[in-house]
Amino acid sequence: MYPADPVLLFDEDGRMFVLHEPALANDLIDSKNEFHEGYDGQGRPVTACGEPGEVYLTLVTTEPQEDELRGLVNRYYAVFASRHPTRIPPQEDDLATFIRAVSEDWIEE
Repeated sequence: MYPADPVLLFDEDGRMFVLHEPALANDLIDSKNEFHEGYDGQGRPVTACGEPGEVYLTLVTTEPQEDELRGLVNRYYAVFASRHPTRIPPQEDDLATFIRAVSEDWIEE
């Protein structure tokens, strides 16, 4: 089963990146070893697979990990978006709507 878009990717420091088209993972991720953590548009964890130059994302489980994902997003906003005092994470209750709002609100730092 393929990840739903958008995919929220997090590096080891907690920085967030948005991948609007999961099929283009190879354009952003050089090797599966540089992948840290990510969640698809339904809040399901993803992992990177494949050889360097042929990296793709796949689901780890079909169960959404809402608490973990919301925690990572909150940490991202607290640490990396703190230079923007009016910025807070989206407040949508529905997980898929929340993920879409985060991807649309994201500003490349």
